[in-house]
Amino acid sequence: MDDYVVVDMDEKFRSLMDLIFTDEFMRENTNFESFEGFRYSSAVIANWNAPRMVYSKLLMDGFVRESTRFQSWDEMVMTAADARFGKPEEVA
Repeated sequence: MDDYVVVDMDEKFRSLMDLIFTDEFMRENTNFESFEGFRYSSAVIANWNAPRMVYSKLLMDGFVRESTRFQSWDEMVMTAADARFGKPEEVA
């Protein structure tokens, strides 16, 4: 079970995902028009409506590689957050 990730899907987390994955970001970086389309297409990998989402990192990363310009789900999330909020300054 080392490959599985568990994420608490409370309302705050769902709102954050909707905030960072704008339609513009999704159109520019994925094969989808919206984050809703991404969630719908990846529903075989993860239940986005569950209170606690459990998914295989290997499967999610494979789906992301096939349908986006990113190599992993983590890279996609970080890039979307940086695009929305700005990159954090590097500490020297």
